[in-house]
Amino acid sequence: MKKMKILSAFLAVACLWSCENFLTRDPKGTMDENRFFNSPDAGFQAVIKCYQTLNDFYRFERPRMDLYNISTDDSEKGGSGAGDGIAAQELSFGRPLASNEDLANLWEGMYLGIARCNICLEKLQDNSVEMIDAEGYPLSAETKARYTAEVRFLRAFFHFELCKIFGGVPIVKRSLTVADSKSLVRATEAETGQFIMDELKAIADEANLPSKSTLPSTELGRVTKEAVWAMQARVYMYFAKDDEGLYADARDAAKRVIGEKSCILEPNFQDLYMPDGYLSGESIFVNIRGDVPAQYIYGSFLPCYSSPRSTGAYGFDQPTQNLVDEFEEGDPRLLYTIIENGDVFPTNSGTETLDFSTYPNTGYHNRKAFLIESRRGAGWGDDAWSFHHIRYADVLLLYAEALIQTGGDKSVIVDCINQVRTRANNSRSGDAEAVSRVRAISDRQLPMVQESDDLLAAVKHERRVELALEYNRLYDLKRWNCYIETMNAFAQFDYSNGRGAAFRKGVNEFFPIPQTEIDRSGGSITQNPGY
Repeated sequence: MKKMKILSAFLAVACLWSCENFLTRDPKGTMDENRFFNSPDAGFQAVIKCYQTLNDFYRFERPRMDLYNISTDDSEKGGSGAGDGIAAQELSFGRPLASNEDLANLWEGMYLGIARCNICLEKLQDNSVEMIDAEGYPLSAETKARYTAEVRFLRAFFHFELCKIFGGVPIVKRSLTVADSKSLVRATEAETGQFIMDELKAIADEANLPSKSTLPSTELGRVTKEAVWAMQARVYMYFAKDDEGLYADARDAAKRVIGEKSCILEPNFQDLYMPDGYLSGESIFVNIRGDVPAQYIYGSFLPCYSSPRSTGAYGFDQPTQNLVDEFEEGDPRLLYTIIENGDVFPTNSGTETLDFSTYPNTGYHNRKAFLIESRRGAGWGDDAWSFHHIRYADVLLLYAEALIQTGGDKSVIVDCINQVRTRANNSRSGDAEAVSRVRAISDRQLPMVQESDDLLAAVKHERRVELALEYNRLYDLKRWNCYIETMNAFAQFDYSNGRGAAFRKGVNEFFPIPQTEIDRSGGSITQNPGY
């Protein structure tokens, strides 16, 4: 099986030109869609192209950061000043326009990914297409089944990203013609959710999907059984906000991940964000980025985009004081979540001291996305930085929450929460990469949660500090039906500068559909209320 450790590859089309009379000569070679899919290893390359959607900075990574971190109480926009990153500022103040760049880019990126998935699925299911592997042998039924399950997972993932932001969206299950684009209509949020749940359910027991425990190291990043079940838990928990019966489904899906016993909590919390963090037994679905331009493998721009400007970066995604205050005294995860003015890190020729004095800031930047100089890619912006879309701690906390909502065993609930807190207590070795840090974490141990505690409040707290700045906050606030109230409350703090006051019930639960998409559809796609 081909190495897929870095999910970056391109479907190349080779064309020959003659420098003599090239405008009048017939082409010596062409490659249309049918010929491509009959070429060696085309099926695998098409699957890679679907995964590659996750690598798109402008159409996935940046909108995800701006929406899931910056439009919440966890993070501020940052940048060089008020006029830098207007799209993120609109989102963070609850006043996004239908022309918002982040929203338009996310819509385009997710539907591009969906289109890739549909083309791939149609060819995999077309018996007239004789797919062959890299050696020229016919693609086996088992391999086709695995490819199909992976692509259906990704198609559901992309629809879910859209649904969390826009509510009901057009469900696209096949390749579209130009005429089709003029008649697209939005499904309801419930219908969109049902499609996503049905897709995941259809592949949840696919025999040809490997378990994490049997996945070769050369295939890290590909969808496994555990990834499907964990994604099911996430999806069920989200739509349980409108259908409480889904809590039981979420509980059962999360339990399957736990029961498989292929995942463990990484012993040291910070190791999740070190260079080999994607190798962790905690990783369930991870986007692994590399930096090998000679092989057309490119890294992520997000670390540079969100790191301090004194390092030559852009200075966005600044954690709030509100988030910092959420951490309990003695919680070492705070050290691995934020960096501060005056922190010192090594460089290739000495050290660099972080300096936030030249631009507006909250006093903090995202440690999880910060790379020391030796880890930065060419030009500081093409970085071998991997991101955990789903990790085991997330599943443990979802399971605990689902048990709470279904009247489950309190001893199991507190055990799940306390596994995460115990790992935090055991992660006191200090910042492994820093020369020195301004902040010192006290030796006070985090107390274990008790059955007599408010367990739902305990889970909500634990999710915020454990998963801080990992693009989960908006997902949680929305499914807890408290997004507007949380932002209104945040506006009362002086450091908010009024951010959150403009959020309105009945409007800000969803974001505006990009006006360009409404125009392209001739009005068949309708706008959300209030925009």
